[in-house]
Amino acid sequence: MLKAIVFDFDGTIANTLPICFYAFRQVVEPITEERLTDEEIRAKYFGPTEEGIFQKHFPERAEELSQEYYRFYEEMQKRTFGMPEGLMELIRALSRKGVHVALVTAKGPVSCKISLDHYGITDAFETIEVGSPQGRAKDQGILKALETMGVSPEETAYVGDSYKDVISSRKAKVASWGAAWMETASPEKILAEKPDEIFYTVEEFKARLEKEFGSLN
Repeated sequence: MLKAIVFDFDGTIANTLPICFYAFRQVVEPITEERLTDEEIRAKYFGPTEEGIFQKHFPERAEELSQEYYRFYEEMQKRTFGMPEGLMELIRALSRKGVHVALVTAKGPVSCKISLDHYGITDAFETIEVGSPQGRAKDQGILKALETMGVSPEETAYVGDSYKDVISSRKAKVASWGAAWMETASPEKILAEKPDEIFYTVEEFKARLEKEFGSLN
């Protein structure tokens, strides 16, 4: 039986990927003089935290560009409230039920705090693990969160919107649950990695959780 549910953030709990892309374009395109698509940004740059991206690609201006990114990110975050209806109520209900709930994200600490403060949900998670400047390390973040909560991988599911989240789950030896309820998700890519389960709506996700833990109303 599961004892813990660990969540990704961007594209899973909140529709913040468009904010990430917007802020990144504002900072990088004036330097590269190149119009970047979302997929090009994902493929070429995403993986490390924001600080890590700028340290890797623009080392001489890394600190300056990081601060610019955060300014644009916070400016746009204040204008948006993109959270799936009922999801946070469901997460809080899990905690009340005694289920361990954690957040493991590739975001850096600054942008993560901006968004969590904006939504007022920092207290919803037993523990929070942010990304690494060196590159994608969600599997390590998941394992660190489990150690903090005193839960084993076999008792855990990781919920994320990317095929890379399925890979990270497999590395951490936790169940991989695909979150395909936002328009920024790519269900076909998630399915290609053979997740243990995939949910296209929050209602489907709730039904699965209630099968596991009982009523969450």
